[in-house]
Amino acid sequence: MLTRWIMLPLLRALSGLAVDTASRLGGSLGVLVFHLGVRRGVASGCAHATLGLRGTQRRDVVRRSYASMGASFTELWTIGGVDGGERHLTTSNPAWLALVLRRHPGCVFLTPHLGNWDLGAHGLARLLEKFFAYAKAQHNEAVDAATNAQRAKAGITVLLTRRGDRTTAVQALRGLRNGCPVGLMADQAPTNEEGARAVFMGIETDCHAGPAFFAKKARVPIVPGLCVRRRAGEFCLVIGRPLAADAGDESALTQASMDLLGAMVSAVPGQYFWQHKRFKKRSAPTTRRVEPWRIHGLSLLKNPLEALPPKA
Repeated sequence: MLTRWIMLPLLRALSGLAVDTASRLGGSLGVLVFHLGVRRGVASGCAHATLGLRGTQRRDVVRRSYASMGASFTELWTIGGVDGGERHLTTSNPAWLALVLRRHPGCVFLTPHLGNWDLGAHGLARLLEKFFAYAKAQHNEAVDAATNAQRAKAGITVLLTRRGDRTTAVQALRGLRNGCPVGLMADQAPTNEEGARAVFMGIETDCHAGPAFFAKKARVPIVPGLCVRRRAGEFCLVIGRPLAADAGDESALTQASMDLLGAMVSAVPGQYFWQHKRFKKRSAPTTRRVEPWRIHGLSLLKNPLEALPPKA
């Protein structure tokens, strides 16, 4: 009742705001949550374990992360409104993006929970007839339905995964084979049936095998990209080079996907979703390997072949 009569009307009212105003509002709410300490220990622990951040540097990054997550949530509700975020999205190299989509209309779009991922998907969707987002349902069904309705306004069709149900995976594969991109945010902990062991940002843990699985099955490339917030209400989509499905086996592609995600997260850590309990099943890496993202940084997206593990 509270969600239906109070929360949803308030969220829909955000469509009447300019996106920069909504962004600042969401950022302020995020900072408030940071000061209240909600999951702050989780976020700080993840930032320290992966990037080695300490003291005031870690606190500043985590605080910005809360502001970014709050802004991402409120920005979503401006899509299709009087001055939605979709009107303020640019692409770092529009000609390159158009070329990638022309050559690989069916591709696995790999991105983390960073910046405004919904607008990143929109950046591809507005150049194509359809764009699928492969995602889990949220706990609140009403908010989930309203959220996906907003994403539909951005040209995104959400394919909701359910444990034990392969129907959604079949839909995604059909879409890929028919020239429709499928967006995957593979940086969070997977369910048991979706997982594979790999090293993510220096920690061996369960990782999403989805990008490699879909790329191999549909014989399409993995295209890394991220949508960063340049300032309140302004966004830029950055797209890397495609990583061909035949560049390695499924295990190698899974590890490469994790390293590409690591490159994006480490480049803009203040816009990353550190609040997720990512490393529940962590262990020290069993093999010594300098992770490519630590060497190349975000430029790894220009040559994703460098992310492939060395052949034994």
